[in-house]
Amino acid sequence: MSTARNYSKKREAVLAAVRSTKCHPGARWIYEQVKPKLPDISLGTVYRNIKVCREEGLLASVGVVNNEERFDGIVEPHQHAICTKCGSIMDVEGVAPSGQPSLSGFAVDNRRTVFYGICAKCGGQEKNWLKKFKGFGHLAGRFGKN
Repeated sequence: MSTARNYSKKREAVLAAVRSTKCHPGARWIYEQVKPKLPDISLGTVYRNIKVCREEGLLASVGVVNNEERFDGIVEPHQHAICTKCGSIMDVEGVAPSGQPSLSGFAVDNRRTVFYGICAKCGGQEKNWLKKFKGFGHLAGRFGKN
């Protein structure tokens, strides 16, 4: 039997900060968002409230990116993509998770799928693909035109 926790304005603010963004923030980012509203909050209090929210299933850890644990306010199972250059994390939509593996004598409690690569901001998408053809100036002008 679990015991109900008392209401905490600081815990509510920490949870609201994480749920208000899609950037999958770390504790320091959360602290910087909450501090102007609650000047007496400390970074330690933010960490403690993150821990409580995770224990209660209100927040999820995305993992450690660039030496900082990052969090998600969406706790339903979903996939993430992490940029290996800048560390940005985004939710992946439209990709069906594969089926549950058959593991004899093993009960799966949790499963996580993470895609690693380069985000569009860092040049991972084809938006700047013509720049790759700089050395082929006579050909680059022909691409992208109908």
